[in-house]
Amino acid sequence: MSLVRYLVETIDLLDDPNVDGDKVRKFFISKGLEKYLDFHIERINGEKGFTDFIKIVIHGARGKTNGGSAPTLGVIGRLGGVGARPLIKGLVSDADGAIVALAVAYKLAESASRGEGVDGDVIVTTNVCPSAIITPHRPAPMMSSPVSIFELLKREVDPQMDAILSVDATKANLVVKGSGFAITPTIKDGWILRVSDDLINIYMWVTGRMPVIVPITMQDITPFSTPVYHINSIVQPWIYTHAPVVGVATVTETVVPGSVSGATNIISLDEASRFIVEVAKGFTAGNVKFYDEKEWDTIMRIHGEVRQILTRGMPD
Repeated sequence: MSLVRYLVETIDLLDDPNVDGDKVRKFFISKGLEKYLDFHIERINGEKGFTDFIKIVIHGARGKTNGGSAPTLGVIGRLGGVGARPLIKGLVSDADGAIVALAVAYKLAESASRGEGVDGDVIVTTNVCPSAIITPHRPAPMMSSPVSIFELLKREVDPQMDAILSVDATKANLVVKGSGFAITPTIKDGWILRVSDDLINIYMWVTGRMPVIVPITMQDITPFSTPVYHINSIVQPWIYTHAPVVGVATVTETVVPGSVSGATNIISLDEASRFIVEVAKGFTAGNVKFYDEKEWDTIMRIHGEVRQILTRGMPD
């Protein structure tokens, strides 16, 4: 199974200087998929502009929206913006999170329309801004949303999500390099847990390669309000949820700024998208775990919570 067709159509949709949430909604309607999902758009205004927040709920056969009890997977497309207009023309490297999230939603909804949907609901959230901001970052510039990251994170995380995959372009760094995509350890309530065996297996099945793991540090766990180096915002959703969070990072062998155009790699996006679809199948069916519950109970019994320490300094 390849998601190239879904990705190509999604890229074409987003590579538009006038793209917004309503254009994305109309795209899904044009595919005849409105029966299989709920679509929500909210325009968020900030001091430096606005972005359109998008939430798509794809109904699972045994999902909560259909009165069932199958687990719900969250898929968050993290990014500053799909474009940096008028400074940069075209789709920027940072757009990967939105591309993958929307292509996955497209694929899952179409599968449901064919009678082969996943068991549980899948909630996809992202934002679309064709004129975001370029900000300094070492070793290369990155993209930032014109609105507060915390305003976005609050919306990206839904209480119904039982586990979360957070997709983010992770190319402007020197610590995780390669082709395709990488995954992070599981983050839960501020604890960096071991990498899930189930997710490693799916990674290897999808790519035919040994997994690449993002070396997440405690600095990356701290909120963006803490003025220290963060690899990016890939695991920041943990701040607003008790569900386990795993980052899905599109990576490159060289340093690629998030603000450059011409860097959209369909092969990397296809691998990351197929990984997420396979996790959605397994997790909502109850066959994939993001962390070991017994080990988590042991950590809580002996060491306790760290959330209060790690979220100090956050805005209300």
